[in-house]
Amino acid sequence: MRTSHLAIKRRIYDLKNKMTDEQIFSSKQFAAYLTDIAEGITKRYRRSCKVVTFWDTSDHADIANTDNRLIHVNAGNYLTQSFPTRSLKTDSLIGIVGHECGHMLYSDFTMLATYAQTLTSGRFYPQVPEDLSPKQENSLLEILQCFDEDDKAVITAISHITHALVNIMEDMYIEGRMCDAFPGNVKTGILLNNLRFAEDMDSVSEQIDKQHHEVFIIINLLIQYAKTGDINNLHGYKGPYLNTLYDCISYIDDAAYDDDARARFDAANKMLLFVWPYMKSFIEKVREDIKNGTDNAMADMNGQLAQGIPMPSSGGKPLAKGKCKRHDPSDDTEEMEQLQKVLDYETGRMELEKTEDIEDDGDGGITKNTNYAGTGYVSQATQDMQRIMTQLAEDAAYAEYEEELAEELQQESDKIRYGNAHRGIPVNINRMSYVDTSYMEAYQKVAPPLLLISKRLQKQISQILKDYKEGGKLDNLPMGKRMNARNAFRNDGKIFYKMKLPNDRIDIAVAILNDESGSMSSCDRITHARSASIILHDFCKGLNIPIAIYGHTEDYDDSVQLFAYAEYDSIDNKDQYRLMDMSARDCNRDGAALRYVAERLMTRPEAIKLLIIISDGQPAGAGYYGTEAEADLRGIKKEYTAKGIHLFAAAIGSDKPNIQRIYKDGFLDITNLESLPVNLGKLIIQQIKTQLVA
Repeated sequence: MRTSHLAIKRRIYDLKNKMTDEQIFSSKQFAAYLTDIAEGITKRYRRSCKVVTFWDTSDHADIANTDNRLIHVNAGNYLTQSFPTRSLKTDSLIGIVGHECGHMLYSDFTMLATYAQTLTSGRFYPQVPEDLSPKQENSLLEILQCFDEDDKAVITAISHITHALVNIMEDMYIEGRMCDAFPGNVKTGILLNNLRFAEDMDSVSEQIDKQHHEVFIIINLLIQYAKTGDINNLHGYKGPYLNTLYDCISYIDDAAYDDDARARFDAANKMLLFVWPYMKSFIEKVREDIKNGTDNAMADMNGQLAQGIPMPSSGGKPLAKGKCKRHDPSDDTEEMEQLQKVLDYETGRMELEKTEDIEDDGDGGITKNTNYAGTGYVSQATQDMQRIMTQLAEDAAYAEYEEELAEELQQESDKIRYGNAHRGIPVNINRMSYVDTSYMEAYQKVAPPLLLISKRLQKQISQILKDYKEGGKLDNLPMGKRMNARNAFRNDGKIFYKMKLPNDRIDIAVAILNDESGSMSSCDRITHARSASIILHDFCKGLNIPIAIYGHTEDYDDSVQLFAYAEYDSIDNKDQYRLMDMSARDCNRDGAALRYVAERLMTRPEAIKLLIIISDGQPAGAGYYGTEAEADLRGIKKEYTAKGIHLFAAAIGSDKPNIQRIYKDGFLDITNLESLPVNLGKLIIQQIKTQLVA
């Protein structure tokens, strides 16, 4: 299968323009991008993490969650998808990842758990609130009485409300720390999400009209204030809810940026005393739930309370310890104002309406503004998005091409007459269209020492190849028509020379067929076969020799499965990674696999065609074994040898006599598995030298 790079570029461009948000943001490539950011944040504290993205646009779908090792981000969450441009959506997702990393670095989950457990037992932690106003004193007395009476409804309601209050300040704390430590895209994303989150919340009057529980209205006001330093009071509400907000603000401002989590617990307890008079309806709802075994109060809380990114439910002490400069919210003011301008601009679009004509108003003319300095919003996310979209489009284009290549290989297989020995046996061609990063990572772990062997093998014939490409006199040859008198002293017979014209082409093509039967798992045979394939692939690619590498097995339904790891016409440059999928599988119907690979090699225009079989034993398929199977293989070897293919079988393991009996002069005795790659490399070098001196 042939294609031009221009055609691939055109396909990439078309795919890039057709991509949806779901394809981009839920892709593995985008998850890898977010993982890079998360690891850049956490690795400075010797902690690694990974980001996984998914897409869920349903109502009340999670925004993100983490177990402090793996961060799950819902790229389809309502908050991110409310932004109109992909660069803003990218910033939003970076902010979400930054928020989760902030909890991993700075939240003390052990202490948070202690606070929650103490309250559920009817006690305050770290202490009973002190230095209170008369209003707070009255509330404290009522709550302590309920604690003494072990009023489960009150204790449960207080646990939920204080949890929400602590979350508000904990989010402010970790986000403040993150904005100070990571002032780039992470800070931008956090502030952007806070602005949009607060914008989407109902105003005070709207919450009242919807008959929200009074305590939730107050908590929503606190959330708005914590996110932006302001509240949504579009309709000019004045009343007790605002008064309670003002009573609580000083506690938020003092405790939200304190490195000691106990300061936030104490502040939450004191704020609880201000909101206690407004908890009556919620407590009654909880009391009904306890009596009826229902969960309506929590449903109300989830529906009426502004739901942001939930705090992880487990973890330990904070990773980043030590005192730091107290976060100053005023440091964020300028950037928040810039972001607000961007949001106002991006969301201030007018709906299309039908008009009759265009008004002609004004004097017209063109003016030049030399003082224009841009919109004031510059984000790395724009460049990152373009890069990721290009990468996605490239991967998709190459994957489509590889799928088409696999279909073409299957079509070629369907045309082959495999002979009576394989009549009615299906032959399936398998080729990865998309190569997962796990294969790339595995390759990087095992490849370095193998590639050194490849480079040494290439070096052995580098001078011969150079002379061949540049032309001129080839000396010290073992045979030829012209003898160099100066070489008469040599005892190795290399006394001939010849003149060659310049030639850039090495006229040889290679195919390798690996046995992937179950017995290849013994003694690391499949590992050595894979290692040999990695070396030979790099060796041939380094010398611009066309190479195809296959594996084969016969599965449980008696069909031959061929695995096309490296292909002559592959263009995505990932065949070396596909080799990592090579493994010991089931049975082996060698004849069908051998005939397919031989036919594939016959399509090559090169004069010398070299086919190498790596196997550990005799054929063993359903109804295909013994002398008849060996006779089939001898017949295939004889047939394709007559057609010009040089076929060699490298036997590994204990069945060398069987392989030698089948392939005879094409048998390679590889007793030492460690020498398998080197010996096969030398075989190809020998064929190259034979060609060059011919």
